Amino acid sequence: MLEYEIKERGDVVIIRFYGSIGVGDAHRIKESLSQLPPENKRLVVNLGVSFLTSEAIGNLIFIYKHYREKGGLLTICNISQSVRQVLEITRLDKLLPIVESEEEAVTKLSRPGEESESPSDM
Repeated sequence: MLEYEIKERGDVVIIRFYGSIGVGDAHRIKESLSQLPPENKRLVVNLGVSFLTSEAIGNLIFIYKHYREKGGLLTICNISQSVRQVLEITRLDKLLPIVESEEEAVTKLSRPGEESESPSDM
């Protein structure tokens, strides 16, 4: 079962996902990320799950693009090796900004005036 929590560290919002993502959970991911207030322009998605459905991956892309359109920054961290392989095979690792740790993601997004080194838009 998918669980999540939302925390704030300065001007960065962190959403941490736990457990496994099953059928129907992708909608919960999109819903939870979409409910964040628009003034939260810097978001870390700590994706501590072992598996992502194709629907969940699609929702991550949607949220990433949504944040970019609103002038926000999003970085994904803490992905498992199996999720990383899927993102590499689909070349989504070239679109979605990914770092190893939550601390690295927060540091990257906390730098004032510095844009996330995001890959080109899809």
